[in-house]
Formats: sequence, structure tokens, C-alpha cells
Amino acid sequence: MAPSPDSYSPVRSILLVIALLGLILTSIFLSRRSVHGIQQASASIYKDRLVPTGMLVNLTAAVYRKRLLLETYALATDKPNKGLITSTLDGFNRRTDSLLTEFERTKLTEKEAERLRLFRQRLTVYNRLEGELTTNLVDSPAARQALFAGSGSTAFGQVVQTLDELAALQLTVGEELLNESRGQTNYIYVLTALQIGLVLMIGLSLFWHRFQ
Repeated sequence: MAPSPDSYSPVRSILLVIALLGLILTSIFLSRRSVHGIQQASASIYKDRLVPTGMLVNLTAAVYRKRLLLETYALATDKPNKGLITSTLDGFNRRTDSLLTEFERTKLTEKEAERLRLFRQRLTVYNRLEGELTTNLVDSPAARQALFAGSGSTAFGQVVQTLDELAALQLTVGEELLNESRGQTNYIYVLTALQIGLVLMIGLSLFWHRFQ
């Protein structure tokens, strides 16, 4: 005698519950993976965006302090203390080299790496002009002022422009990471809603078959 259709009900209920539980477990796994992605994006925003931005701020401050010190030297009417000026500039140069080395160790995009190379090149040119100003090659006040206001001003402007471009790139990449985190967060919301729906389906299915 063939089994009645009602005899299949418990089996179908068990299979349905197993299938729904499998979907819930799958959605939980996907949620955990998305959370891990958000954690990585947050760590990258701090480590590869915020920290380098702080380095750029310190680097900009060092470059401007070099410029102000050089301005004091170039525009001085009396004979300045070259030894003190040179040693102070050397300290700033070591500071900038240290910051650049730390900045290079962070995660850089291709555009950032390109701008960083350009910045190093322009900074080398500017440092060379600083050296000319603080040596006996340019000893008269008029010659110092002409070099400071001419080639020195142009080279300094190029250095600052490259720093501004690096800072803008930092913000652009940071915004991309934030948008990625928002997308993953919305994805988690969808998975959570799916999990709730599946749990309700399991509860309704059990309730239905319990009172049939």
C-alpha cells in the first residue's frame, strides 16, 4: 500500500527547516565577511590615510619653517650668522627626509607615488637653492634677495603645489574607502533583514505543521 500524502509532511517540514537553516548560516557567513571588510577599510583609513595626512601636515610645516628662516637670512641687511642658519636648515632637512621615508612606507596609490617622486625632485631643487643662498656663492644682500625672490620663490611654489596635490589625493582615496564601507554596511543590513525573514519563515512553518 502506497503511503498517503500526509505521511510526507514531516519529511517535507524537516527538509524545509534544514534548507532555511542553511540559508541563515550562509547569510551569517556573508555578514561576518562583510564586517571583516569594514574593519579592514577602517584600519586602512586610519593607517594609510589619516596617519599619512598627519605626516603631510608636519612636512608642510617643516617646508614653511625652512622658507621663513631663509627669508630672515635673505632679507637681512646686516651680516647674518651663516653657521646658525645652516645648522638649523640641516635640522629641518633631516626632519623632512625622515617624514618622507615614513610616508613612503604607507600604502600609496600609483598617482600618490608619482606625486611623491615629483615632490622629491622639486624639493631637491629647492634645497640646492637654499645651499647657494647660505654659502659664499651668494654673499651680497642684493644677490641673496634676488635669488630668494626669483628662482627660490618659483622652486618653493612648486614644492608647496606638489604637497597640496598629495593632500588632495589623500582625501580622494579616503572618500573612496568611506564609500566602500557604506556599501558593505548596506549589504549587511540586507543580509540581516534576510536572516530575520528566514527565522520568521521557520517559525511560521513549524507553527503551521504543528497544528495541522
